Amino acid sequence: MSGPNLLLTGKPRAGKTTLVERVLERLRRDSPGLRLAGFTTSELRDAAGERIGFAIATLGGERATLARAGLASRVRVGRYGVDLEAFERLALPELARRDPDLLVIDEIGKMECASGRFRRAVEDALDAPVAVLATLGISALPFFQALRERPDVEVITVTLRNRDALVEELCARLGSARP
Repeated sequence: MSGPNLLLTGKPRAGKTTLVERVLERLRRDSPGLRLAGFTTSELRDAAGERIGFAIATLGGERATLARAGLASRVRVGRYGVDLEAFERLALPELARRDPDLLVIDEIGKMECASGRFRRAVEDALDAPVAVLATLGISALPFFQALRERPDVEVITVTLRNRDALVEELCARLGSARP
């Protein structure tokens, strides 16, 4: 039996990653035996506070640059060059794990989905007997739409108004995700 597949979506800056980080912090505190895997993303900022890129970090602490302004890459999203090799090196082994109680995928976005291997790994993770908590871009890309329409996922829209209340709800649901 698989755990819940929860896809968090919402407008940019609604707090999807913040919500995931708060859920992880709470689960680590309240459910210390819960086995976690996956990754989160964060913004990279320069000394003046301007966003210059994005980083990926596994839940085990490995970090790499996902994308950066000015990075020479065949894959570009807006002004950012995407480092698919670094992304795949960290993300794909995490998504292939089937031993965790909870697999976190932050995020399924345009940059990440430039990797066909990542898209397949996401589908495999959703099919696996593991609970998945993921953030999903809001655009109408066909892959995003296909994920939203899967019968085995629940799509939750995150807003600044409901983000804090969702922490408790998600922790209650995911803290009991153990087989």
